[in-house]
Amino acid sequence: MHPRLFRHARAFHGQSMLASVALLGALGFSLLASPVQPPWRTDPPDRERGSVTVGGVELDVELAVTPREQQRGLGYRDALAPGTGMLFVYEEPETKGFWMKGMRFCLDIIWINEGRIVGAEEAICPAKAGAPEEDIPRTKSPGPVQYVLEVPAGWLEENGLGSGAPVTVDLDGGAAAD
Repeated sequence: MHPRLFRHARAFHGQSMLASVALLGALGFSLLASPVQPPWRTDPPDRERGSVTVGGVELDVELAVTPREQQRGLGYRDALAPGTGMLFVYEEPETKGFWMKGMRFCLDIIWINEGRIVGAEEAICPAKAGAPEEDIPRTKSPGPVQYVLEVPAGWLEENGLGSGAPVTVDLDGGAAAD
């Protein structure tokens, strides 16, 4: 290569390298400035919805029907919107156990059978980040239940509800079930 061409090529290469470094730096800074949140952290999954009326208070609920939906529950989400909850639906009443794995906020967990609240775990909170599995809070229904309703902590107290309160479940926007 002719010496003059070599100098021009070397100068172009240096400018190209500087532009590349500047572009990568800007891209890296923008990624650090606004981290991308996975959709499951910010948007509720596209689940079937229903409604639950507890003691006259109606809630819009996401339905957790399949084992996969039930296992995931509300884990890895940051909150529930006011007036909403998650309803776990089981074909037959049985004793159910829940744990707060992956949870980021406190809940009231409401055990429902035969159209009534049969018990609740109020204001159950997740373990601190990085806690060993044996330290993750767990709870169990007081007996067989067909539904489990999760709502933001304090919901039962705010609404003056507890064991014995009537519950109506509407899974399909039409017929009500107990």
